[in-house]
Amino acid sequence: MTISGPKRFVFIDRKQSVSKKQVFIFGSIIASGCLSGAFLIALYIEYLHSPAFHSFVQSRGIFL
Repeated sequence: MTISGPKRFVFIDRKQSVSKKQVFIFGSIIASGCLSGAFLIALYIEYLHSPAFHSFVQSRGIFL
């Protein structure tokens, strides 16, 4: 029986690295999307408590 020595694996990353500028741009896009969504949700919730909004929506045939 022959016992061989330990085998080593070498991993090579062939992908191009992402620059800090790209990470900043992608993060800014994601953050602005989240803030826009939060603003729209807050605006929607505020209008849900408005009687004028309810009468306008119901006059259009939409019931919430």
